[in-house]
Amino acid sequence: MTGAPIKHVPYKGSSGAANDLVAGIVESSFAGVPNALAQVPQGRLKALAVTTARRAPQLPDVPTLQEAGVAGYDASVWLALLAPAGTPPEIVQKLNAEVAKLMASAETKKALFDAGVEPSPSSPQEMAAYLGVELERWGKVVKDAGVKLE
Repeated sequence: MTGAPIKHVPYKGSSGAANDLVAGIVESSFAGVPNALAQVPQGRLKALAVTTARRAPQLPDVPTLQEAGVAGYDASVWLALLAPAGTPPEIVQKLNAEVAKLMASAETKKALFDAGVEPSPSSPQEMAAYLGVELERWGKVVKDAGVKLE
């Protein structure tokens, strides 16, 4: 979105990327908040911005990329609990209700916050709609960038 000359360096995992960033082997990285929380407070890394539309509660002094001048930037890492297609709706609803209960517990909220994760439970229907939006958005990014599988 900025035209910055960023080079993609593939890693097998985020810990290798974080190690190389701390060691100065790479100049910058888009790192997940959980990985940054292990390095930023100790001063081993400098957080320039978060990629989400809102500031990360664990790093309240770090601006968003939008605040830093990249208008319209909003990218986040998300996880979803999925079931095989054809799973009976009553099973899906039961699983969703149980996970929502777990996510609402003070112990779970604290553990997730400490790990740099911000839960946002939703219904199966809301998640399906979100998946559709994300597929459309990132599909366009892949197409516009000319990304090809090798």
